Amino acid sequence: CAVSPLQSLLIFLGESAILLLDFYFTHGFANKLHNEHKKMNKVIAATEDIAASLSRFDLVSAESVIKSVSLPPPLYDAFEQILSNLREYRPYLPDTLFMENDADKQPRDVSIPGLKSGEVTVVFTDIQSSTETWELCPEGMKEGLDIHNRVIRCCIRDYNGYEVKTIGDAFMVAFESAVDAGD
Repeated sequence: CAVSPLQSLLIFLGESAILLLDFYFTHGFANKLHNEHKKMNKVIAATEDIAASLSRFDLVSAESVIKSVSLPPPLYDAFEQILSNLREYRPYLPDTLFMENDADKQPRDVSIPGLKSGEVTVVFTDIQSSTETWELCPEGMKEGLDIHNRVIRCCIRDYNGYEVKTIGDAFMVAFESAVDAGD
């Protein structure tokens, strides 16, 4: 069966049109894929910045990055929840964890100021039966814990101690001498 020159031209034009359409759609898909890849790289970089800020308890920087980038909703919600939790528990955490300004972003000196020797006395505190008290009277326990933390921190300051860390109602405190720790 012989094909006329007109039929050959129509077949060629049809195949060319199919190739052009295929290129158009493939190229469009490739561009969209490339753009999505760029967006994902921005989200990954932002997530790394947010996580680094949160690990330093730098809430201001973390919130700034969260607000400046279009994060996927579940990720955005998770970071907002972390920020909310850190703000809520802020009164129960040592001040040394939180960075309030750029000067605080320098590495923290974890030594006890004025320490004359390498020996320290470490004191651990804990509120006895606090779990049961939280269950029985959560609002009263919250108020009591606020008062407890202020009193303990005042004592730490008055007796030249250093708050190493706080978890819940427990403090870990270092003193230069056993006398200061025992008073």
